[in-house]
Amino acid sequence: MYLMLKHLHMTLALLTFISFFVRGIWMWRGSACLQKKLVKILPHVIDTFLLITGVTVAVYLGFKPSEHPWLLSKMIALVVYIGLGVVAFKHRSPAVRKSAWVAALLVFIYIVSVAITKNPMPL
Repeated sequence: MYLMLKHLHMTLALLTFISFFVRGIWMWRGSACLQKKLVKILPHVIDTFLLITGVTVAVYLGFKPSEHPWLLSKMIALVVYIGLGVVAFKHRSPAVRKSAWVAALLVFIYIVSVAITKNPMPL
């Protein structure tokens, strides 16, 4: 059960990264693909299941953010990532959107590195 959830979570993390990256490229290029209904809905579905599997794995393993600083760091970074993602696709200024997109990608990389190392300061 655990390995299935873990691999599903990792697969969803990869899908969310690819989705966010591609949508950012489309944003930079002014592509009409961003306006497609599936492109607007699917990332939210993927992210929802990513969050559900992450919480499920943590509960299954008995991890508590208060006892595992790396998990708390991931959770805080996730909130930052979500905020940057909103700015990346909603802000009026193209320069701000692009900067937020790049920053969100860096935060995502941080989240993955924390997950791999189980260390809030992985670098």
